[in-house]
Amino acid sequence: MRLFIASFFEQRFIEALEDIVSYARANAGRNTVKWVERSNFHLTYAFLGDLSGSGVAQAVNSVDAALEECRAFTLSLGAFGAFPSRKNPRVLWLGLGEGIQPARDIAGKLAQALSARGLVFENRFEPHITLGRVKSPLPDKFFARVADYALCKTAVSALVSVEVMESVSAQDGSRPFGSPTRAMDLCPASRSSVLGPKGRDGPLYKQIYSRRLRAL
Repeated sequence: MRLFIASFFEQRFIEALEDIVSYARANAGRNTVKWVERSNFHLTYAFLGDLSGSGVAQAVNSVDAALEECRAFTLSLGAFGAFPSRKNPRVLWLGLGEGIQPARDIAGKLAQALSARGLVFENRFEPHITLGRVKSPLPDKFFARVADYALCKTAVSALVSVEVMESVSAQDGSRPFGSPTRAMDLCPASRSSVLGPKGRDGPLYKQIYSRRLRAL
């Protein structure tokens, strides 16, 4: 199971992200970027990679231990950017305005808990929301236009939970989409839900476990 730990957003925040993506798409040209579907917008704290049943249980235990004292918080839209750089863009993203430090605190506590349980993960948290992955060169004024547009957008979202998610390729026939997983037996208190486009392209995200943060 390919797992990651993340949080998802309120509807009004998602709508603002979708509006920015729509503007960026209109200025990017055809077939230059693979855009993220609105149901897949999220803030990732850690990529865990492929884990078996015991590893999934350890990941869930790590989330519970790390977040016992963490409170919900509010985040807002930030600046538009690219990894690794605007001159050589591979990933287009939107940063956070309000909420950067609480997000970093949660990521740090998760990293400590995961490491304590011997789990190997990608430990380079940089708070951002992925909007798309670049496939071919973008127009010269693309970044200036989208950056200016993003700065004009305002939206906030309460972040009230942290999820352990499974990423399933829509083209992966190894396990039928939406079928039960052993992780649900390991975490009976969790609720199963599926996010992502239901077509043949793009990842499908299946929630394995959800941990509520303490009230604001």
